[in-house]
Amino acid sequence: MNRKVGLFLLIFFSYLIWLYLAIYESSINDWWTVKDITYKTEDTIEVGVSNVKFIVGTISFILGGTVLYLLIRKRR
Repeated sequence: MNRKVGLFLLIFFSYLIWLYLAIYESSINDWWTVKDITYKTEDTIEVGVSNVKFIVGTISFILGGTVLYLLIRKRR
């Protein structure tokens, strides 16, 4: 039981750290960002969060956590 809780907390906090870094600390050119250009003119750029990139990142963390959970479960 303690391994399950520890794994859940590790994946959850890793996800939150990725989400913070992907939204606030990344640039548009980074591969791991969720930022997307929504409107662009000659002198201004409006940046928003891409729903597709956000969902892909969330699913990858869920699948990664599931795989790690299955590996821990098989090890016993």
